[in-house]
Formats: sequence, C-alpha cells, structure tokens
Amino acid sequence: MKELRKYESFKSVTEMDNTIDKTLKEYNLKDSERVILIKLSQYSCKFVGVSYMKNQTLADSVGYSKRTVQRALKRLSELGIITRIEQKRAKYGGYGAFICVINPFECHLNLSSCREAESPCEDNTEKQTKENETIIPKANLQELNKRNELDVSYLANSHIPTEFINTVTPFINSAKEVYSLWGKVLLASHKYAPSLTDYTEIAIQAFKQSVFAKKMRRIRKDFKGYLFGVLAKMFSVEQRRYNKGNLWNWLGV
Repeated sequence: MKELRKYESFKSVTEMDNTIDKTLKEYNLKDSERVILIKLSQYSCKFVGVSYMKNQTLADSVGYSKRTVQRALKRLSELGIITRIEQKRAKYGGYGAFICVINPFECHLNLSSCREAESPCEDNTEKQTKENETIIPKANLQELNKRNELDVSYLANSHIPTEFINTVTPFINSAKEVYSLWGKVLLASHKYAPSLTDYTEIAIQAFKQSVFAKKMRRIRKDFKGYLFGVLAKMFSVEQRRYNKGNLWNWLGV
C-alpha cells in the first residue's frame, strides 16, 4: 500500500479539508455525492488525498447502493473533483478495488461547475455590496461562465510535474488535455511498472516519441491511445530492469 504515496495530491490533511470545504460550497452536488466525497476524504488521511477501496466497501460505509455510489463517483470524476485509477485483479481478471485521488480545487478542469454551482457569484456579490467592497463587474462573471477552456497556467502547484508540463506545453496548451495526458501516465505506470516511484522522465520521453510519430504520420487513430501504448512498452522495460536488479541483490551478486 506504500505505493499510494506517489499519488498524494496534498501536503497536509488541512489542505485537503480546505479543498473539500470549497468544493462543497462551489458545486451543486447531490446529497449522495456530498456524503461520498466526505467519506472519501476520511479514508484519505494516511496518504493525503488518496484512498483505496472497492465500490461495495464504500457503499456499505455510506449506506447507499453500489449503483448510487458508482453514479456519484462518475460525476465527481467528470467534474474533475476526483481521479479514479482502476485496479485489475491479477488472479481472476476484471476490476476490483480502485485508487481514488482527490484533486486540489485549482485542478478542477470541468467548468460545468460555473453553471451548476449554487449561485456563488451572486451570493458573493451581495455580501461584497453590504461590506462596500469592490464588486466584480457582471460582464466579467458572464464571460467566466462562458469560458470552457483553461491554459496550462492553471496547473501550477498541481500534482503534475513541472518538467512534464513544460515539455507538453509547446504542443498542447490546454490544461484539461495536459491533465488527461498525465492521467494516462499514472494509469500506465501503475499497470506496467508498479514498483517505480519516479516516472517523470519516462513520461517525457514517451510524449516526445509520440509527437515524433504524429509528425511522421504514423499515428492513424487516437494520439492518447498511441501515447499509452508507448508508455506501456517503456514502463514494462523499466519494471523488468527493476525486477532483475532486485533479483541480483537477493542473490548477493
């Protein structure tokens, strides 16, 4: 379970709690989604922001059906509030427990929250009026609601390595797309190289290879799918090297 540490998304429990509080205020979540998010945070204290459990276990702990939990997790994931990493069962196949990463509020990339939030802008404006503070122009708020794309500057201080962001930015400047690409890295690393703790350089090299293949018109379908394939091969090689090194150490050679 120590491998969960590499997915930690906060420096402290207080920092995670602040994100949960802000999320509950800013998003128009259903009661079930709120309860489940809070429960996830309670299971995410040892490795801050990260939990590991089955859907049924989560359902039993909150008193909702497994189906309700699955729907809630799907929506929280779509909003960018959490990132789920499925864990495949080695013995019987299929998916069992999952790693759930609670994302810092600044990383919530789906701006549907601007449309669905419980009128936070209106409430804040009224409060500021009473306190005679500067009021954000209504036109600016409308523009914020319409905007559906963020640049990579919104990924500052996120769990995505700066080196990876800097490598990708000349080709992709969308925070949502970069975030999605890093999700592929996490998924591939956990599936093909679970023993590795530092995979930033591999991710960078895999991205460069994929960009080159794109420029050479070798990618016929999806870029992300091609990238995942490159990551899978590179991580598999590194995992074999790791295993071989441990074997030699065990033999005392």
